[in-house]
Amino acid sequence: MPIDPPIAFNSLLNANEVFLKSYPVRIFGDVNASGIAQYAIENRGNSFRPGSKLGTHRFHATESFNIRATAAGLHAVGSHIFNAHSIHMDMGINAMEFYRLDNTGPNIMVTGQLSGCAFVINPADGNNLDVSHIKPIGTTGAILAATLTGNHPNAFVYGATAGHGFYDSSDRVVSIIGIRDAGGAWRIYAQKHDAVSGDYRIRSVYRIYPNHTKL
Repeated sequence: MPIDPPIAFNSLLNANEVFLKSYPVRIFGDVNASGIAQYAIENRGNSFRPGSKLGTHRFHATESFNIRATAAGLHAVGSHIFNAHSIHMDMGINAMEFYRLDNTGPNIMVTGQLSGCAFVINPADGNNLDVSHIKPIGTTGAILAATLTGNHPNAFVYGATAGHGFYDSSDRVVSIIGIRDAGGAWRIYAQKHDAVSGDYRIRSVYRIYPNHTKL
Protein backbone atom coordinates (compact mmCIF):
# COMPACT_ATOMS: atom_id res chain seq x y z
CA MET A 1 0.00 0.00 0.00
CA PRO A 2 1.63 3.30 -1.07
CA ILE A 3 2.43 5.80 1.67
CA ASP A 4 -0.06 8.67 1.67
CA PRO A 5 1.62 12.05 0.98
CA PRO A 6 0.50 13.62 4.32
CA ILE A 7 2.07 10.71 6.21
CA ALA A 8 5.24 11.01 4.15
CA PHE A 9 5.47 14.73 4.87
CA ASN A 10 4.98 14.19 8.59
CA SER A 11 7.76 11.57 8.56
CA LEU A 12 10.06 13.92 6.66
CA LEU A 13 9.57 16.61 9.30
CA ASN A 14 9.74 14.41 12.40
CA ALA A 15 11.99 11.51 11.43
CA ASN A 16 13.94 13.28 8.71
CA GLU A 17 17.17 11.28 8.77
CA VAL A 18 15.38 7.91 8.69
CA PHE A 19 13.04 9.16 5.96
CA LEU A 20 15.82 10.54 3.75
CA LYS A 21 17.81 7.31 4.01
CA SER A 22 14.73 5.30 3.06
CA TYR A 23 12.89 7.23 0.34
CA PRO A 24 14.23 9.14 -2.68
CA VAL A 25 12.87 12.69 -2.83
CA ARG A 26 13.16 14.60 -6.09
CA ILE A 27 12.61 18.37 -5.87
CA PHE A 28 11.24 20.67 -8.57
CA GLY A 29 11.96 24.20 -7.36
CA ASP A 30 10.03 27.44 -7.68
CA VAL A 31 11.20 29.79 -10.44
CA ASN A 32 10.26 32.82 -8.35
CA ALA A 33 12.62 34.69 -6.04
CA SER A 34 13.61 33.05 -2.76
CA GLY A 35 10.94 33.30 -0.10
CA ILE A 36 8.07 31.36 1.40
CA ALA A 37 6.29 29.41 -1.33
CA GLN A 38 3.71 26.66 -1.64
CA TYR A 39 4.88 23.15 -2.50
CA ALA A 40 3.28 19.72 -2.85
CA ILE A 41 4.64 16.28 -2.03
CA GLU A 42 3.38 13.37 -4.10
CA ASN A 43 4.13 9.67 -4.38
CA ARG A 44 6.39 9.14 -7.42
CA GLY A 45 6.36 5.33 -7.50
CA ASN A 46 8.94 2.61 -7.02
CA SER A 47 12.65 3.16 -6.59
CA PHE A 48 15.58 1.80 -4.57
CA ARG A 49 17.68 2.63 -1.52
CA PRO A 50 21.07 1.26 -0.40
CA GLY A 51 21.06 -1.65 2.01
CA SER A 52 21.81 -0.93 5.66
CA LYS A 53 24.70 -3.45 5.70
CA LEU A 54 26.03 -3.68 2.13
CA GLY A 55 25.15 -0.13 1.04
CA THR A 56 25.08 0.32 -2.74
CA HIS A 57 26.34 -3.25 -3.22
CA ARG A 58 22.80 -4.37 -2.47
CA PHE A 59 19.85 -2.09 -3.14
CA HIS A 60 16.40 -2.60 -1.62
CA ALA A 61 13.06 -1.67 -3.18
CA THR A 62 11.31 1.38 -1.76
CA GLU A 63 8.89 4.16 -2.66
CA SER A 64 9.91 7.58 -3.93
CA PHE A 65 8.41 11.06 -3.77
CA ASN A 66 8.36 14.28 -5.75
CA ILE A 67 8.25 17.71 -4.14
CA ARG A 68 6.99 20.32 -6.61
CA ALA A 69 6.36 24.04 -6.41
CA THR A 70 2.61 24.41 -6.93
CA ALA A 71 3.05 27.60 -8.98
CA ALA A 72 3.64 25.48 -12.09
CA GLY A 73 0.37 23.59 -11.54
CA LEU A 74 1.98 20.22 -12.29
CA HIS A 75 1.49 18.49 -8.95
CA ALA A 76 -0.69 15.40 -8.84
CA VAL A 77 -4.22 15.17 -7.49
CA GLY A 78 -4.01 13.96 -3.89
CA SER A 79 -0.70 15.67 -3.20
CA HIS A 80 -0.09 17.11 0.26
CA ILE A 81 0.24 20.90 0.09
CA PHE A 82 2.60 22.76 2.42
CA ASN A 83 4.57 25.99 2.71
CA ALA A 84 8.36 26.00 2.66
CA HIS A 85 11.29 28.37 2.56
CA SER A 86 12.03 28.15 -1.16
CA ILE A 87 15.57 28.91 -2.37
CA HIS A 88 15.80 30.20 -5.93
CA MET A 89 18.54 28.91 -8.25
CA ASP A 90 20.67 32.00 -8.97
CA MET A 91 22.25 32.10 -12.42
CA GLY A 92 25.96 32.43 -11.69
CA ILE A 93 28.05 34.12 -9.01
CA ASN A 94 27.16 37.62 -10.16
CA ALA A 95 23.47 36.90 -9.53
CA MET A 96 24.04 35.19 -6.18
CA GLU A 97 21.85 36.33 -3.28
CA PHE A 98 21.64 34.98 0.26
CA TYR A 99 18.36 34.08 1.91
CA ARG A 100 18.07 34.12 5.70
CA LEU A 101 16.77 31.00 7.46
CA ASP A 102 15.76 31.98 10.97
CA ASN A 103 13.18 30.95 13.56
CA THR A 104 10.22 32.32 11.62
CA GLY A 105 8.01 30.83 8.94
CA PRO A 106 7.88 27.16 7.93
CA ASN A 107 10.23 24.63 9.49
CA ILE A 108 11.26 23.16 6.13
CA MET A 109 13.48 24.52 3.36
CA VAL A 110 13.71 23.20 -0.20
CA THR A 111 15.43 24.15 -3.41
CA GLY A 112 15.53 22.77 -6.94
CA GLN A 113 17.65 19.74 -7.73
CA LEU A 114 21.43 20.26 -7.96
CA SER A 115 23.10 18.98 -11.14
CA GLY A 116 26.39 20.87 -11.21
CA CYS A 117 25.19 23.67 -8.96
CA ALA A 118 26.57 24.61 -5.54
CA PHE A 119 24.73 25.30 -2.30
CA VAL A 120 26.25 27.75 0.18
CA ILE A 121 25.51 27.73 3.92
CA ASN A 122 26.82 30.74 5.83
CA PRO A 123 26.26 30.76 9.62
CA ALA A 124 24.78 34.03 10.85
CA ASP A 125 23.83 35.16 14.36
CA GLY A 126 22.33 32.59 16.73
CA ASN A 127 20.80 29.64 14.88
CA ASN A 128 20.28 31.67 11.72
CA LEU A 129 21.76 30.64 8.38
CA ASP A 130 22.23 32.54 5.14
CA VAL A 131 21.87 30.15 2.19
CA SER A 132 22.15 30.36 -1.57
CA HIS A 133 21.84 28.01 -4.58
CA ILE A 134 24.08 28.94 -7.52
CA LYS A 135 24.21 27.50 -11.03
CA PRO A 136 27.59 27.49 -12.82
CA ILE A 137 27.45 29.91 -15.75
CA GLY A 138 30.46 29.89 -18.08
CA THR A 139 32.43 27.61 -15.76
CA THR A 140 32.41 24.10 -14.33
CA GLY A 141 30.72 23.01 -11.14
CA ALA A 142 34.07 22.27 -9.53
CA ILE A 143 35.48 25.71 -10.32
CA LEU A 144 32.26 27.33 -9.10
CA ALA A 145 32.49 25.50 -5.76
CA ALA A 146 36.17 26.41 -5.35
CA THR A 147 35.50 30.08 -6.16
CA LEU A 148 32.62 30.25 -3.71
CA THR A 149 34.78 28.67 -1.00
CA GLY A 150 37.40 31.35 -1.57
CA ASN A 151 34.84 34.15 -1.63
CA HIS A 152 33.06 32.97 1.54
CA PRO A 153 35.70 31.46 3.86
CA ASN A 154 33.29 31.19 6.81
CA ALA A 155 30.68 29.31 4.80
CA PHE A 156 30.20 25.63 3.99
CA VAL A 157 30.01 25.14 0.21
CA TYR A 158 28.43 21.94 -1.07
CA GLY A 159 29.14 21.47 -4.75
CA ALA A 160 30.05 19.28 -7.70
CA THR A 161 33.64 18.72 -6.72
CA ALA A 162 36.02 15.94 -5.78
CA GLY A 163 36.01 14.93 -2.15
CA HIS A 164 34.27 12.70 0.34
CA GLY A 165 30.60 13.54 0.69
CA PHE A 166 30.32 15.82 -2.33
CA TYR A 167 28.96 14.78 -5.72
CA ASP A 168 30.08 13.99 -9.26
CA SER A 169 27.68 15.83 -11.55
CA SER A 170 28.38 13.39 -14.41
CA ASP A 171 26.27 10.69 -12.76
CA ARG A 172 24.71 12.23 -9.64
CA VAL A 173 22.01 14.78 -8.88
CA VAL A 174 21.20 16.03 -5.40
CA SER A 175 18.16 17.07 -3.39
CA ILE A 176 18.88 19.64 -0.67
CA ILE A 177 16.39 19.79 2.21
CA GLY A 178 16.55 21.80 5.43
CA ILE A 179 14.62 21.03 8.62
CA ARG A 180 14.35 23.36 11.64
CA ASP A 181 14.12 21.55 14.97
CA ALA A 182 12.07 22.48 18.04
CA GLY A 183 15.01 24.45 19.44
CA GLY A 184 15.21 26.65 16.35
CA ALA A 185 18.36 25.11 14.85
CA TRP A 186 18.53 24.18 11.16
CA ARG A 187 19.89 20.93 9.78
CA ILE A 188 20.64 20.77 6.05
CA TYR A 189 20.71 17.43 4.18
CA ALA A 190 21.96 16.30 0.78
CA GLN A 191 20.30 13.21 -0.69
CA LYS A 192 22.36 12.05 -3.67
CA HIS A 193 20.56 10.25 -6.51
CA ASP A 194 21.72 8.13 -9.41
CA ALA A 195 21.27 10.36 -12.46
CA VAL A 196 21.50 7.59 -15.07
CA SER A 197 19.35 4.72 -13.73
CA GLY A 198 16.05 6.50 -14.43
CA ASP A 199 14.59 5.78 -11.00
CA TYR A 200 16.55 8.38 -8.97
CA ARG A 201 17.62 5.71 -6.51
CA ILE A 202 19.46 6.92 -3.42
CA ARG A 203 23.24 6.64 -3.64
CA SER A 204 23.98 8.24 -0.25
CA VAL A 205 22.65 10.79 2.24
CA TYR A 206 24.68 13.38 4.14
CA ARG A 207 23.86 15.92 6.79
CA ILE A 208 25.90 18.73 5.30
CA TYR A 209 25.20 21.19 8.12
CA PRO A 210 26.10 21.13 10.91
CA ASN A 211 29.07 18.76 10.98
CA HIS A 212 29.21 17.34 7.45
CA THR A 213 28.46 13.68 8.14
CA LYS A 214 27.31 10.63 6.18
CA LEU A 215 24.11 9.12 7.56
